[in-house]
Amino acid sequence: MAQRANNGATRESAAEQEVRDQEVLRANKELAAYFKGLRTEREARAALKIIRSFVRNRERLEMDKRRPLPGVDASPPKAAKRTPARERVKPRKHHRKSREIPEIAAEAADSQTVVDVQAPDVSEPMPE
Repeated sequence: MAQRANNGATRESAAEQEVRDQEVLRANKELAAYFKGLRTEREARAALKIIRSFVRNRERLEMDKRRPLPGVDASPPKAAKRTPARERVKPRKHHRKSREIPEIAAEAADSQTVVDVQAPDVSEPMPE
């Protein structure tokens, strides 16, 4: 089987390339839907074939001639404008409030005695 000559240039027009990019984006959504349980395995396999052929064609191109991936903005992200350090507001630290100890427990802790609180016995009648 003869291999076709590939010089690294694409012969597709811009319109064909745009249609192919949209098809790859749709296939990607189909594959995501399969993993969410919304599509069948057959539909997922068809989507994988589309994605695989796109990747194969993209690998044949030279790095500097490759277009950006579909769905990704072509321009590099702009750096966020930072304010100077002296103008930044420092966040306040939240300090814990000390727990308040109930009076009985505080007195017991001071006197080193153990306070034994028991539930009343239900089997005995209560004195009136």
